[in-house]
Amino acid sequence: MGPVFCSGTYADRRDAIHARDNQKPTKNRSRRIFMKTRSLFPAAWLMLLAAFSFGTAAQAADADKIEQVGGNTLAKEHLVLQITESDLQRQNLVLNVANNVMKARGGPDQIDVEVVAFGPGISMLFANNHHAERIQSLADQGVRFSACKNSIAGATRKLGKEPAMNPAAEPVEAGIARILDLVDAGYVLVRP
Repeated sequence: MGPVFCSGTYADRRDAIHARDNQKPTKNRSRRIFMKTRSLFPAAWLMLLAAFSFGTAAQAADADKIEQVGGNTLAKEHLVLQITESDLQRQNLVLNVANNVMKARGGPDQIDVEVVAFGPGISMLFANNHHAERIQSLADQGVRFSACKNSIAGATRKLGKEPAMNPAAEPVEAGIARILDLVDAGYVLVRP
């Protein structure tokens, strides 16, 4: 039976729809329902197969991307931490997060962590920074530190000379571009 058209009140339409839905299925109606659902099963299986295939290919592609950005391809998880503030407490928070996640996840074999500093946050990677020893300790545990060259140039103009950088800091062309590359490779971005 086709759609129910009824003029009148809402109750009349409701009763007409209820009557239609409660009727006994005919042989043709049962066959139509079976044919519709039968055609869904192969489509569902194909979609499921495609999803698993895509997931495997995406993981392989991510391993290549992680290798391209210099990350640890053996680690199961990848994290990028962003620091953009010169505040020592905020810098301390970022270093705490890096340290805690390394401990919680089982070290560099399990998680790959990179800290990207740009803008005023570049001061965290100056050689004379209050956290210099702690940064070196984290670097020895496998945490990587990236310093934005544009921010270093800005600090040079502001200070009148190029600041000495922490030996653990690896210069990158642009901090935000580095973060975009890491996120594209599958890293999770956290801004503590």
